[in-house]
Amino acid sequence: MNKYNKSVSTQAKLTKVAAAVALVLSSQAFAQQVEDDAEAAQPDKSVERITVVGSNIKNAQVSDALAVSVISAEEIGELGVESLDDLLQLIPENGQNFMSEAENISGGVNSARGDVGSYNLRNLGTGNTLILLNGRRMVNSATYQTEEVGGSFVPVNSANVNMIPVFGLDQVEVLRDGASAIYGADAVAGVVNHVVKSDFVGFNVSARYSDFENFSSPAQQLQVEWGEDFNDGRTNVSFFGGFYKRDRINSQDDERWADSDFRRLIPEGSPWAGDTRFRNDSANSLYGQYDLITRASGVGVNGSITDNAGEFETYPVGDPRCEYDINEYICGAVDGQGVYRYNLNADRDLRSKMDRTNLFLFVNHEFDNGLESFSEVSYYASNTNLRRHPTSPFSAVKLRVGAENYYNPLGPCGSPNRLPDELIPDVPCSGLELEIDNYRFAEIPRIVNNDGDSYRFLQGFRGVWGMWDWEGAVTHSKATKDDVTSNRVSNNLMAEALFDPTPNAYNPFSGGVNSNIERALIDVYRSSETELTMFDFKMANPAIYELPAGPVGFVAGVEYREESFKDDRDPRLDGTIQFTSYDGETYPFVSDVVNSSPTPDSSGERDVTSFFTELQIPVLETLDVQAAIRYEDFSDTISTTVGKVAFGWSPNDMFMLRGSWSEAFRAPNLVTINESIVARNNTRTDYTCLYAAEFGGDPNQDELDCRNSVQRVAQGSDQLVPEESVNTNLGIVFNPMDDLTLTVDYWTIEKENTIGLFGEENHTLLDLVMRLENGLSNCDSASFNAAVARGDIDPGTAGFYEAAGICPAGEISQITDQYANLDTRTLAGFDVGVYYSVNSDYGRFSFKYNGSFLEKFEQSAGGDAKVLVEAQESGLLPASFPVTGFADLIGRDGNQEQRHSARLSWRKEAYAASLTGNRIGSFYQSDLTLDDGTRYVIPAMTTFNATFDYTVLLNNVDTRFRVGVVNLFDERAPLADGYFGFFSDAHRDYGRQFYIDVSARF
Repeated sequence: MNKYNKSVSTQAKLTKVAAAVALVLSSQAFAQQVEDDAEAAQPDKSVERITVVGSNIKNAQVSDALAVSVISAEEIGELGVESLDDLLQLIPENGQNFMSEAENISGGVNSARGDVGSYNLRNLGTGNTLILLNGRRMVNSATYQTEEVGGSFVPVNSANVNMIPVFGLDQVEVLRDGASAIYGADAVAGVVNHVVKSDFVGFNVSARYSDFENFSSPAQQLQVEWGEDFNDGRTNVSFFGGFYKRDRINSQDDERWADSDFRRLIPEGSPWAGDTRFRNDSANSLYGQYDLITRASGVGVNGSITDNAGEFETYPVGDPRCEYDINEYICGAVDGQGVYRYNLNADRDLRSKMDRTNLFLFVNHEFDNGLESFSEVSYYASNTNLRRHPTSPFSAVKLRVGAENYYNPLGPCGSPNRLPDELIPDVPCSGLELEIDNYRFAEIPRIVNNDGDSYRFLQGFRGVWGMWDWEGAVTHSKATKDDVTSNRVSNNLMAEALFDPTPNAYNPFSGGVNSNIERALIDVYRSSETELTMFDFKMANPAIYELPAGPVGFVAGVEYREESFKDDRDPRLDGTIQFTSYDGETYPFVSDVVNSSPTPDSSGERDVTSFFTELQIPVLETLDVQAAIRYEDFSDTISTTVGKVAFGWSPNDMFMLRGSWSEAFRAPNLVTINESIVARNNTRTDYTCLYAAEFGGDPNQDELDCRNSVQRVAQGSDQLVPEESVNTNLGIVFNPMDDLTLTVDYWTIEKENTIGLFGEENHTLLDLVMRLENGLSNCDSASFNAAVARGDIDPGTAGFYEAAGICPAGEISQITDQYANLDTRTLAGFDVGVYYSVNSDYGRFSFKYNGSFLEKFEQSAGGDAKVLVEAQESGLLPASFPVTGFADLIGRDGNQEQRHSARLSWRKEAYAASLTGNRIGSFYQSDLTLDDGTRYVIPAMTTFNATFDYTVLLNNVDTRFRVGVVNLFDERAPLADGYFGFFSDAHRDYGRQFYIDVSARF
């Protein structure tokens, strides 16, 4: 017995095993009552029968009863996708793509950058979907990022689907059900299995070229497939190779993205016309604000070049706000004129420049004694180059211009850059030190080079022992990522450059011209790797027991896996090289890299041992039941036992009722358990400040700045336990005719112990609630939210707080938050499928429709979250102040209520054509909610893709020419408050794309 109290878990496990055995025995007893003259054969069901996902029993009849969506290789080709990352956008059951480069453009080195994609079934978040390759787990992506769960951001990781080439796929199978009892941890929202051609014979070559209509960003692909049988067909060797190259898409390529102030795109008459929340440019630019360290009144500059607080602004020469010239490039003015704002989209990429290589080798051999060997070797490599906006210092870590700085306009007497004496008659000849605010090192963009690779070795054997089929395999996988960002700025080097009395000093008063920025530029790296070593073995008997309705299928198995990760951060981030701010802050709260949070090196590993069993029980000749149970023992958290029961009832050839009940779990990932204290600086809204601005007389925030960089401190916890869920599915399959199938499936997920954080902005809301309840009494001694640490109160802004009826507050410096098992998430919805095909004199026509409808998505609030929800319901908190992550999440921030896909295809002899449609339903952006509760609804977006094929025999080579159009009608993403003016987790805004694809079969 240890700190995880595994003896209790074992008792629960034995109870569930006993229940499973009782279920089997009761099923057998019930089956004995079936009359002998029942129908002898069950109908041959055609719906989704080709799948291998969802059961460990081959050719199990109950597989027909599982809710599985299948995307064939033919469909994938007609969708025009270049990688599985593109395919994610087109699967109705899949939610937002949190790995989008357009969204991660702001995330810096802590984002999973480069060529990364992962599933997000049911919008439960990355890591809640188990990703398989030919039925076995894949190694997690080497890099991880954080995603919003509840009120803040939590580390998540998952396999990178771009390691799988789309050209080598037979099909993609999406099991829309919890399947932890079958496959183990992480199969909460479902399982996606990628079936790769592993027994190929032939030689194919294909090439593709594509580009866009609205701008030029060409992409090229070359794909090779080869396979051959040897030893009279007993040995097969097959190889797949793919090479992909694309150019970048930059913000300046389209006028829609070129200016980050998107107020210009808001329609006239809209309630959001002129709303500053669409003003996504930055208050930080090359023309900064400067604060005297010395009292302004003591040196006689207040009212002449600074305000009474000793602050002055700078602008480009010629700006109407100029009051005095500083040099030929910039001018100055007393603070209060408004900052000079910077266009963040002056030069940054929506999509990186990229090269990708995918290689697969399969060797299958059958020995004379019937033993089969199957081997797999795969290799993946990618490199991306991404341009990001220049860096700006965190507001919590302010640099200073030394009094002796050569370019200081308040520098020493005799300096060629000192302002005229008539402007600063009382400034001492020693000069004055300045603190820099609202500044950006915008001389040059940051350049991110991300190189990733991975390999996978698998050796397996299968055979027959008496009545038992057995199979076992050993798999070893490793993934690495090297992320290097050039043109970063070192705090230490910049501090030195700002105190240099020579012309080599950094000149923040140059407007970016010959500023000597190069002396402080550095490269910053992040090197990550993950490994997965796995052994699995299972034995199956398709007829372990004979019932009147048929044989009982049985499988039992064991799986052992070792998982590990390493995250090696640059010495300037991990504390090897430390910087100490002028306020005395140092590592682990401040790093030496401007605009990057300190991050220690991190690593972790675990062992997982699993035992599982599964039964297929023909209860009646028309009723099949699947019963499964799995026990997983983790070395770093508590053990877990889960079960599953599924059934399929087919009273006739036309109708089937199917359903399932299952338990699923998601183990705490290695990062959330092993991460040491981590301080993250994120741009967040201080809602106490915002309340003072909106209700205290500064609605445009001309004086108050309520959105700043806030430091959040969190730490991993070995006390985290797995998230647990209960999944239910109930559906019908209707075949009114041979060529038509209709399906409807209703599903629910209730997930407990969701790992998350309360959230920085929720903490500021809690602080506001406490201040609203306190009013203006005892402001000097009243206690508010202890998790929110604030600086000194600014006397110049205190009046706004008092006018709003709350005690004045200083700027937030730090918020303490902690990973914990928190809330319960409840989801429900239904999926609809229509499948039709017909042969005629005019060719073969096929139609397929899939729709996913979300009816419920709630995260119930408890504790402090409940306080916020109740405060908003009572009207204490304004409706426009979002309580993030709690209550009803349906339709909120990308949680679309509806997603649809449809495909119509035609083929006749040498010709073929297809038209596919994809519709992402509407949702609202919560942070744009008006004071009266009116929501900003982002409308639905519908796109169509079309292809036309012509196949001809050229020099005895079967050659297919395909012309395709992605986004046929040039639909553009609807306006949203986003980095590029659209909601990039859900939408793409590239417009129409053309491609030509030539494939030759030798």
